[in-house]
Amino acid sequence: LDPAALDAALAALPGPHLVAATAGTTDAGLIDPLPEIADVCRAHRARLHIDAAYGGGLLFSDRHRDRLTGLDAAHTVTLDLHKLGWQPVAAGLLAVREPDDLAALHQRADYLNADDDTEAGLPDLLGRSLRTSRRPDILKTAVTLKTLGREGLGALVDQVCATAHEFADLLADRPGFELYDRPVISTVLFRPAHATDAAVAAVRRQLLHRGRAVLGRARPDDGRLWLKATVLNPHTRPADLAALLKAVEELAEGNAPR
Repeated sequence: LDPAALDAALAALPGPHLVAATAGTTDAGLIDPLPEIADVCRAHRARLHIDAAYGGGLLFSDRHRDRLTGLDAAHTVTLDLHKLGWQPVAAGLLAVREPDDLAALHQRADYLNADDDTEAGLPDLLGRSLRTSRRPDILKTAVTLKTLGREGLGALVDQVCATAHEFADLLADRPGFELYDRPVISTVLFRPAHATDAAVAAVRRQLLHRGRAVLGRARPDDGRLWLKATVLNPHTRPADLAALLKAVEELAEGNAPR
C-alpha cells in the first residue's frame, strides 16, 4: 500500500474513511509501511485496521518484532494464530483498542442470556462469541502461551524465518531456479527457470498427488505463476529443502515442452 497514493485517495473521497493495511500478505508475506500509513490516517482522521493474520506472530520475536512498528497505531488488528502461533485453524483473534468497537456484535437471545440467569451468575455465552457452539480454541492458545511464553514462541518464529532465508540462499545458488525475492517473514516464492505457468501448476499438483510436498501458488505483480513455500515447521532442516528442490527439478524436466 503506497502511502502517497493513499493520502491522495483520502483527500479526494468523502469520509468517513476506513483504511485496511496488511502485515504479512498471503502471497509473499509482504508488510505495508505501517508508520507512514498511520500518519496518513491520523492526518485524515481515518480509522486504521491492520490485517496481521500472518505477520502478527513476529511480535513474539525480539529479533523480528520491529518489522511491525506502527501496529500499535491501529484501531483494530486481526491475528491468525494458526500460522505463527501453531494453533488450530480456527484460532483467529480480533484485537480492538476501544471496547465500544465491539458494540455492533452485542446480540440478545433469551434462551442464551436471559437477564435473570445472567444476574444469577451463569455465563453470558452470546456476549462472548456469536458462534456459541464453536470449539474453544482460545483454551489451546492460552495453554500454549502458558507453556512456552513469548520467549518460547519467539524462538519458533526466529527458527522458521531463518529457515526461509536458508531456503532462499539455496535457491539463489541453483541456476535451475528463479527466486522471486528475499523472504520478509517465512514465505519463499520460487519457480523452475524457463518453465511455463502450465508446467509450474503441473509440478505443484504432482507434488501433492504423490505425497511429496504441499506447496501453495501465487501470481504476484509480474503476472507469472510461482510456487509458494511457507515455512511454518520449526523442525524443517536444509536437507528437507534440498530434497524438495530435487523433486521440483525432476518434475519440471518431465513437464518441459518436447
